[in-house]
Order: sequence, then structure tokens, then C-alpha cells
Amino acid sequence: MISAVAKDVTFTYRGAKRCSLEGINVHAAEGEVTLLCGASGSGKTSALRLFNGLIPSFHDGELSGRVRVGDLDVPRTPLGELAEVCATVFQNPRTQFYTTHVIQELAFGLENLGRDPAQIRERIRNVATQVRVEHLLEKRCSRLSGGQMQLVACAVALCATTPLIVFDEPTANLDDESIHALRHLIELLKAEGHTIVVAEHRLSFLAGIADRAYVFDKGRIVRQCNGEEFFSISDAERRELGLRSLACLPGAEKPAPTGPGLLIENLAFGYRRREPVLDIDHMLFPAGRVTALTGENGAGKTTLARLICGLERTRHGRMMLGDKPLKRGDAYLIMQDPTRQLFADTVVDEVTLGLKKRERAEADSMTLLEQLDLADHASDHPQALSGGQRQRLVIATAQAARRKIYIFDEPTSGVGYRHLKAISHTMRHLADSGAVVIVITHDQELIEEAADHVNRLGSS
Repeated sequence: MISAVAKDVTFTYRGAKRCSLEGINVHAAEGEVTLLCGASGSGKTSALRLFNGLIPSFHDGELSGRVRVGDLDVPRTPLGELAEVCATVFQNPRTQFYTTHVIQELAFGLENLGRDPAQIRERIRNVATQVRVEHLLEKRCSRLSGGQMQLVACAVALCATTPLIVFDEPTANLDDESIHALRHLIELLKAEGHTIVVAEHRLSFLAGIADRAYVFDKGRIVRQCNGEEFFSISDAERRELGLRSLACLPGAEKPAPTGPGLLIENLAFGYRRREPVLDIDHMLFPAGRVTALTGENGAGKTTLARLICGLERTRHGRMMLGDKPLKRGDAYLIMQDPTRQLFADTVVDEVTLGLKKRERAEADSMTLLEQLDLADHASDHPQALSGGQRQRLVIATAQAARRKIYIFDEPTSGVGYRHLKAISHTMRHLADSGAVVIVITHDQELIEEAADHVNRLGSS
């Protein structure tokens, strides 16, 4: 096995006005789990890209310092050669799929490395069992839920059998059961001697298995310590560092939703004449309240959001907003993958893109950006933002649109504590204006912070 080292590294993306990494030193020791944490945009993902070679081979810019993985000088090593020693689970797994079906995706990397077909089949069987994706092997990648994609991406990385594995927000869209399975997998990989680097916001699942932690802030490392010291940090100190909860939170107890709002009755929906994805007798989302929509990966949460927004249609059931049928245009969806909703050339232009002239005139774009800690990026290109920053930008566009229903699909999947608080405040502000606010989430910290009610799909 191997270690990964970044020494005195400073990096600025081409065209960027500020450093993304400044004088950082990271040592991921052989056979250990190294945690990188900090607010969204703090530099965690950029640090990961040093080890898998995406910086500077794919993401061009000005790089100084040394980066080594084992005996390889990373900046001078072709990506194909690095792929034989380092596998990556990306923050957005959709971007790393190359084939149409899950089983093909698991085989893809091994086939490109020229492995024996019998060995490939055996490896796929073993990994699919470990990651609990056996039931997904014959499914199309495009039909997976966000959480299922995340699990498949983990399985793809494990199939590669590389000595170094880097994970970028691996729990972003996972339910509690899948997070427990991921923890078990990391424990197994560690026991086998793999070197593991994890960039995360949801931290508690790594307690007891992370050997070292680095806390990033604005491209610098502001704290480093061993795992035991890190998970002993007080609540006050971890909030000051902008970190999420370090302890597992129990399921929040919330009252049943009541009152006028969005009423869904006798709703059934399935894709292409297959078994129904959704079968809902009765579900209420009250106006003026924040309601969390939960359920295991693949339960149909995002499908329900698409139905409410008119992106999918069904002839079975009804959806009423107050005493009127729900209309297309009543709802705004902040998607799980914010990249798919960003089209403008600058962050400030994105906020009002697509609005009518009168609506644009009424929108205070800079105030919305300031509320979500994005004002300093107003002139940046939206795709130059981090995952969490893109998520918050789409939330700003939702506020500017002034709809009757707002649906947030995993809005805290790439954000730290401070931005979780800011997003919670935004949802509360929208609810206080009389809107129906629905948040699709597995994040117990967000539910505890923001939700008035909880509806669960797949419960009896």
C-alpha cells in the first residue's frame, strides 16, 4: 500500500481571483483514514484533486509545492497511470458514469485495465454484496435515485482495488442505513491496508475510524489533529470552526401536519408501465410550514417532487393547493444536482435568469447573495463555484422566483454548519411568507434545525 502527501502546496484555478489552496500540508498515511473538513468552498475538494491528479492535469491553474502518491510525482504522472493507484468517488456521482447500466459501470474500469473477465465478474459480485447494490446491477444508471447513484459510485471505486481511495462527500445523498453500510466498508478497506482520504460535512459516521483530521478555511488548514482529539472537540468549538455535528442525532419527533396547503390524494406513478414508484393515499404539506420528506434511497422522494413541479405527469390521483388544483408554475424545485440548473455567465445574473422583466426589477440579487454568503462571488462563473456554493446559488434563484411552493432536494448535501443555518433561515423566511416549503432530506441535523413536520415515504 502507499501514502499520499501534499507539501507546501498553493494552487489557483486558471482565471480565479484568489487561491483555492494556500500553503497546505496534508499527509495521508498508509492504511489510515484521513478526514478533510470545513465549510463549502474551503478547499477540501481541491485538496482531493491533488491526489487523484485532476489538479493540474484536468483542472488547469498555477500550482506550487509537492504532491506525491507513493513513489509517483503526481503533477508529472499521466492520469491513466494514476488511475491504477487511486480511485475516486466524486461529489456528484452522475459525472463519473460512462455506461448505461450499473453492472457495465462496475466492469468499465477493470476492463480498461485489461483484467481477466472471470476475475471481473467475481470482483463485481463481491463488491455488490459489500455495498448492498446487488438489486441494482441490472438497472439503468439514469433511473437511479441520488442516493443509489452515490452507492454505485462507491462500488465502482471499490472494484478498482487501488491502494488509495478518495471520497468527496460520499454520504451526500445517503439514508441512515446506507451511511452505516458505508462506514462498515471504510472499516473493511482500512483493515485491508488501503489508504483512504474523505472530504465530508456529515462527520459523525467517521468517529472511531478516522485517524487524522484537517480543518480547512478559505484554502488554508486552520487545525489538524488525530481522530480522537477531533471527535472530542466541544460543540462550541466545532460551531466556531463551521463544522457539522460530531455525534449521531436521533430521529426528530415532529407533530403531524395539519391545516391548508398542498394536499395529495390517491396518487400512483410508475415509469414505463413498471411497478409503481409511488402509491400515496393521503399526504399533506401545510402552507406557512417547513415539512421534511424522508424515506430510504429509492423510495420516490425526488419523483414526487417532479410530479408536484409538473416535470412528470400521472393520471392517477389529485394534487390540490388550497381549494384549487395544483398548476404548473406553482412550484419551484431546487434539484439534488444544482449544476443542472445553472446557465448564466455570472453568479449575479443567474439569480434572475428566466424571470420576467417586472420580476427581475423587483428582485434584489445582491441582498439574496449576501444572505447566502455568495456576494464575493457575484462576478464569478456559476460552474466555478464549489458544490455547496452552487447549491446555495440555486436557492437564491428560487427566492427571486417567488413561487407558492418551494421544494428543496437534499439542500445540505454539500454544506457546513454555518450554511446549514443560513439555508434553514431561508426556508423559514419562505414559510413565514405563506409558502409551502418541502425539504427532501436524510439529514437529521437539518430536520432538527428547520422542519415543523415530517412526512415519510415508504412507511406503513
